[in-house]
Amino acid sequence: MPSIWIQTGYCLAQSEVSSEYQTEKPVALISYANSKEEFEQRVAVGLQKQTYRFRTQLAPLPMNTFFERHGKAWLIHSARDLTENEVRMIDLGESEQKLVLSDTNYVLCHQIKPVKLLDWQFGRHPKLFAPDEISKLLFPDVDIPADMFQIGWEKWQQPTFPAPKFDEKTYQKDTAVFGEPLPPLKCYVILDSNKYPFLRPERFSCRIENLFQGEFAKETEKVAPYLVEVIPYNESQQSGELYGIFNEFEAVNRFNWQDRSVIFIHSRYDFDTVLHHFRHFPMMKDENDKWFFFRFYDPKVLREYLAVIAKSPEKLSKFFGYDKRIIHAFGSGIDDSFNYYQLKALPEETVPAKIMLAKWEMEGFKEQKWLAKKDKALQYLLYQYPHLVTEQDKNDLSQGLDEAFQKGYTDIDSLIQYAMARQSAVKNGQDFYAEENYLLERQYSLTETASLLWHKFIQDTDDESYPKD
Repeated sequence: MPSIWIQTGYCLAQSEVSSEYQTEKPVALISYANSKEEFEQRVAVGLQKQTYRFRTQLAPLPMNTFFERHGKAWLIHSARDLTENEVRMIDLGESEQKLVLSDTNYVLCHQIKPVKLLDWQFGRHPKLFAPDEISKLLFPDVDIPADMFQIGWEKWQQPTFPAPKFDEKTYQKDTAVFGEPLPPLKCYVILDSNKYPFLRPERFSCRIENLFQGEFAKETEKVAPYLVEVIPYNESQQSGELYGIFNEFEAVNRFNWQDRSVIFIHSRYDFDTVLHHFRHFPMMKDENDKWFFFRFYDPKVLREYLAVIAKSPEKLSKFFGYDKRIIHAFGSGIDDSFNYYQLKALPEETVPAKIMLAKWEMEGFKEQKWLAKKDKALQYLLYQYPHLVTEQDKNDLSQGLDEAFQKGYTDIDSLIQYAMARQSAVKNGQDFYAEENYLLERQYSLTETASLLWHKFIQDTDDESYPKD
């Protein structure tokens, strides 16, 4: 069956006033073909009918191979509706910077909230590895052990909880990849050893491997991410090596929930396959070939990253190993919530993106951080000043915070002061922006300006919690 081939180069357009070819721009040619030779022959025939010339840059490659080596996965969108005998030219100069995202959010999130963390569990035997609902989610085939210190423990019945929603089409893909019955889901974590200076991987009885390799693995062994096989209970029903990751901070354990030291992975594959998959991601280049440490194994970073790429099938396909269904789900626990992420079925024509951090992903991280900061500010205002700020004011305050941030007010106090002063001025028919310009023209810093705006437009309040001169 023919596949799409691609070749990049330069288009030389003929001058309007002479027969010479002068104007040059970067382009890509795409067409269906069974081989390199067939593609080149088809291009040669197609170019005979054109008024431009084509100067090659790279040798022809199947589109999947091209994306793996050079990125530019957005080109797949330019190949839609390509007919069998067509040779299509794509202007790279105009399209290179365009980000093509789907209108569909392909990430499904099942949330457990609030998470009921484990305490010291004195007087319980055996001790639980995880709260019941999370335990049933991560280890569906492992019974939650009964408390043998309780009367009637022999009649203990396993609790049930709502199952995560999933896309039926992904189940069909699973059966196509693995057959039926499906292999059971295995649970792994990626552990951030940087948070545990006395971690001793060699003392683990379960499988644990550094995501880095070779000499670099030795140099970074005390700060590296490790893939760990999760065994919640051993044969005697004692909790395994990772006991404590669902425990309150006060509990005396090696691990604690508040450390945010792991992300969870569900996969039907063995340890080595999952390890090989994740070794691609801890270090990535950007579009300028600059290397970055990518801490996707931080539960907060994972949430932010999935929010950033949720509408990019190409990025999701590579990160989840979707073609082979390597990653069934990710789990991320933060504060009082546990999020379990699966994918909807991706479009059939999806080609995995090159492993790199694009500029739009970097910008996406910045936006996610701002959204979290803004939400924190709004929640603070609603809690701290209920007599001045209501739910009906949230939209206006949100716009004020966005406006302040875009102007360069960055610290949380200045953002709050700006948004509150702006809201008060508008409500009272006062000219907020004239006052702001007046202060800035007199060389006040943004921090000073926000504080002075606060005092001018909130001065009538009798709330002693407001800053005073």
